[in-house]
Amino acid sequence: MNKNETITEQIMQYMKEQIINGVWAVGSKIPSENELCRDLGYSRTSIRSALQRYNVLGVLQSERGRGTFVRSDKIYLRGQPLSRLDANEDVMSKKHYLEWRQARNLIEPEIVYKIAKKADPELIEKLRRINQEQHEAIGDQCAYTQKDVEFHLALAEAYGNQIIENMMRELLSNQDMMIFGNEQFGFFGGIYYHVLIADAISRHDANRAKNLMYEHGLEAGEMRDLLKTT
Repeated sequence: MNKNETITEQIMQYMKEQIINGVWAVGSKIPSENELCRDLGYSRTSIRSALQRYNVLGVLQSERGRGTFVRSDKIYLRGQPLSRLDANEDVMSKKHYLEWRQARNLIEPEIVYKIAKKADPELIEKLRRINQEQHEAIGDQCAYTQKDVEFHLALAEAYGNQIIENMMRELLSNQDMMIFGNEQFGFFGGIYYHVLIADAISRHDANRAKNLMYEHGLEAGEMRDLLKTT
């Protein structure tokens, strides 16, 4: 993780604490960018990055000319997982997850690259609907995982290659791996990156969609860190 990413996540953690502790109540207006820059000592770029992420996650809502308001106090950040493996968990399960994720990372960025160039309004609306339903499923592991699979399968189907679609169905049918990933890394990745990927596809920005899918798969890098500690 680079320095700028660390700062953004520090700001997000601060904002989370303000909301959870009731300092920023749901429906209230939070301090302005200038006030946050002054109080936290960070640049406006970093503050805006944190605000953008919480806007995407539906926690905050920025309105032009009015400011930013708290929409929800349900907050899940990367690095704050649902649970962690027991110390005695078999290290092979982690290795299997890493291999499974690597296989997906070889396929999915290319899928969204092609799709973004030709996506029709029907697909874009479908992806947005799935994302909304996934957001509403936060806290329900089964429903959340189902929507996670549905999002990625929608992309595979839209690619238009039956062999690739079958490969993705096979990979995504492994519920143990899907649940394992969510338990290790929390809800952040699915909610945040799925929204950004769908937006890039809607604007036919193939390069951005591809890069976002790569970033979405960086959980594998964190898994390598886990492997080193076992």
